[in-house]
Amino acid sequence: MRLSFTRGALAASFGVLAGWSALPKVVSAQGGVSAGCSIDPNSPKELAMTELKIQQARSAPSPAARLSTLKDIIKELDTKPERFAKNPAGYNQRMAQVLALLAVEPGVGYTPVRGSIGFVTNPTETIDLLAKLDESFKAIVAAIPACETDIKAQRQNEVWLAVTKRALDASNSGQMDTAEFYAKKSLMLSTESPYPHYVLANVANTKKDRAGAMAHWKMVISVAGTDTTYRELRNSSLYLLSVNQLEAAEASAGAQKVSLGREAAASFKSLIAATPDSPDVPNMMQSWSDALRLAGDTAGVTAVYADLLAKPGSGTDVSLTMGGVIATRANKTDDAIKLFEAAVAKNPYSRDGLRNLAATYYAKEQFMKMFAPSQKLVSIDPNNNDAWMMFAYASQGLAKAVKAPPAEKKGVVLKPDEKKALDAASAAATAEKRAWTDSLVKYQTIAEALPVKVEVTSFLRTAKESTLGLQFEQMLATDGTYNVTVEFIDAAGTVVGTATQSVGPLKKGAPKGVTFKAAAQNAAGYRYKALK
Repeated sequence: MRLSFTRGALAASFGVLAGWSALPKVVSAQGGVSAGCSIDPNSPKELAMTELKIQQARSAPSPAARLSTLKDIIKELDTKPERFAKNPAGYNQRMAQVLALLAVEPGVGYTPVRGSIGFVTNPTETIDLLAKLDESFKAIVAAIPACETDIKAQRQNEVWLAVTKRALDASNSGQMDTAEFYAKKSLMLSTESPYPHYVLANVANTKKDRAGAMAHWKMVISVAGTDTTYRELRNSSLYLLSVNQLEAAEASAGAQKVSLGREAAASFKSLIAATPDSPDVPNMMQSWSDALRLAGDTAGVTAVYADLLAKPGSGTDVSLTMGGVIATRANKTDDAIKLFEAAVAKNPYSRDGLRNLAATYYAKEQFMKMFAPSQKLVSIDPNNNDAWMMFAYASQGLAKAVKAPPAEKKGVVLKPDEKKALDAASAAATAEKRAWTDSLVKYQTIAEALPVKVEVTSFLRTAKESTLGLQFEQMLATDGTYNVTVEFIDAAGTVVGTATQSVGPLKKGAPKGVTFKAAAQNAAGYRYKALK
């Protein structure tokens, strides 16, 4: 007898990041403030003069005036740069300031001709403003190591913001070469943000470079850390990493399969901990257990449902049912029964919970207990062959369990009352066995006589809407058309939404899938009337 679980597609809660509103506020390339990071802006006097020019540029009345002032600063800094040799930190701080302003100046671009922005040396050559900006920041830290923290903050300036936004926009619009270019530029300017790694993971994933994508998703998770600003980004990357680790493990062999399986298991565990309220938790649980199986850690599977077993009230009926399925596959039948019972207690209309509970009672030879969940099951899913066969299996088990009284021993003469009691016990056992056998035949006949067999293929529910997928198979030789109404019900059995469709004509041997969808607030389950 098989267990089953009606599941939706994993990743309902994890889409590609569409926005970039969580990018941090930019920091201007000002002087250092950390203890020990003391940059002299006034030596030599020519450097002090450029400070006034920077202020003029920031308050310039027009782009043309601003660009003209910035060119004057570059010219001053590039003319006889040996004048600033005694103050490399101050010189490069000023250079970083003006480069950052030029890089976001309309019409300048990231690779202008040197002379067009004021450089007097090699005026006809082009210059990579971003690389030069990176060079200036490095020179400051080389001159004053105590400034490293300040420079890390200053690297996330207006230029970095613009480059990172371009990378995200290009990735979201499918322009992967452009996205890769700007993501790498973003990383050159600052390694303190997870966004460029997220973009590069998308690029690698698009190019079917799974190893590269996983490496960048790991970096997103690492760089994002516990910063709540990046929660959505981190969880999305953790999900994508988990799924790809599992798929990679399934496609691998030997030690690599084990290693990737362990990594996937750890990732799914972290994902559940990070998103405990996600509707995808049951599917994550299944993936976690699959990863442990690939890693050869069958003993660790109990950890997947351990919290639910200890505190069943903390789980949903769906997660409790999935926990029961996982426990069954791990040969932990007693655990499975507890979890399935908890699922049905929480939601009396949990089809998966009812079906799996009855099947697990059968596995434990608790045949009488099968009738209650089976009766509930056929009341909501009356044209399901397996639902009716639960009664047959229970009856079969009870018939086999009937014990006949001990036979008369040869040569032993029984007293009349002993003989009478033995005959009565034998007759009772025979009658009981016949009754259960008749019950077996009855329910098997009902199952086999269903004119239409219905299988549930999916059940997705949100707070306001429910969607049920049913597959219909005509069992009669003649074609049939049926008017099917599905009632979506809450945990108390109250109808909260309905969907009706004409299904057919159905032909024998040609199953047909139909989707029923309705506005149904807080639906816990569904039912339909028997098709006759």
